[in-house]
Amino acid sequence: MPCATQKMLINFLLFFSTFFNDPVNCFVPGKIIDYVISESSTNAGQDIGRISETITHEQILERGLGKSITKFFYDQTDGPNRINLTKITNHYQDIRNIYADYYGKTVCTPKVSDIITVLLGPNVALVDLDPLTKDLPYAHFDAEKFNESNTRVMNFTNFIYFYLDLKDYEKALELSGQIMHTIHDFYSHSNWVEMGNVDRINRAIGTQDLYSMPIADEKDAETCLSNCELIETPCSTFTQSVIDFLKLLELTSALFECPIRYYKCKSNLAEFDKLVSGYYTGQKLSDGTPVPKPSNLLKCSHGGLIDVDSILLEPTGGINKDSGYYLFSPRADLHLVAAHLAINHTEYFFDQIRQKIGDQEFDKFLDLTYSSIELSRIPDNVTFLKMPNLR
Repeated sequence: MPCATQKMLINFLLFFSTFFNDPVNCFVPGKIIDYVISESSTNAGQDIGRISETITHEQILERGLGKSITKFFYDQTDGPNRINLTKITNHYQDIRNIYADYYGKTVCTPKVSDIITVLLGPNVALVDLDPLTKDLPYAHFDAEKFNESNTRVMNFTNFIYFYLDLKDYEKALELSGQIMHTIHDFYSHSNWVEMGNVDRINRAIGTQDLYSMPIADEKDAETCLSNCELIETPCSTFTQSVIDFLKLLELTSALFECPIRYYKCKSNLAEFDKLVSGYYTGQKLSDGTPVPKPSNLLKCSHGGLIDVDSILLEPTGGINKDSGYYLFSPRADLHLVAAHLAINHTEYFFDQIRQKIGDQEFDKFLDLTYSSIELSRIPDNVTFLKMPNLR
């Protein structure tokens, strides 16, 4: 085996050991996939239906929080003369650039970046790994459990404010990361985007207003159509390694034999007047009660490689927009729209916290500002390198 191929496979196994050790059904670690593909000499991206970059939960959180932080600094003393709000969606995606503009010097690792790395990032990912939440539809707006998922958001938000009142910022941050995952999933797991909401977040999430929105339930016999295109890709070294590693993890199934098969969906929704989300294989309630895709109704699936019911039960395919890869997301074409809505809702979530607790507490919560003494300890004329982001 050529050295380059060996390297590709090693990196590929590294990816799968993190991604499939506990099967997950949310925004996938696309930067790692992209890296593996870049190391491959095959048409790996084409083999697994890559249509766009993938923006992960961690990146969504960091970008949305960065937008909220930008506005915080803009509203501080002399902020309008230092912070340029036209940079909020591009230049300030790197939080260090906010500090460089506001303080006039390079802060290589802002304190809030450590908070994102240590507390917010791991907790936004935890929901897909924790045995209590990874298969719980309420934690992901799955299986048409919109009301229950909304109750989860409301409860978490109340606890966040409870811990903020106690000045327990660490616990408030942990809960903020976890509930952001659930909110992000609303946009990638539901039909909100397909209903025409391509640039409007759902501000009813986390409020009583969501309960009055039209939501599909067991009385709606058909929410999806079986009109998705089945794609078959001949096995390459890359795709064969996908199958072999799935077998290694005891996810063996005839469905994972060569050629690789996945669905590419376009207009597969039958319901546009009510909120709809997909069913995912193996989900269950907190008491262990299974939540299967109904076999006697034409309900939407989540879809993707590990969602076996999306292949075995009509309607086939699915509606998830978790990634820019059709292999994982039958609506990969809408991934960037869903991800940017999730970014904007993250911004809105932290803006709401700031509005409720005030700038002084918001500063303490995220450890945003620097005192003159702290600034004096930061060397002048230092530049930072732009590092690749593998989150």
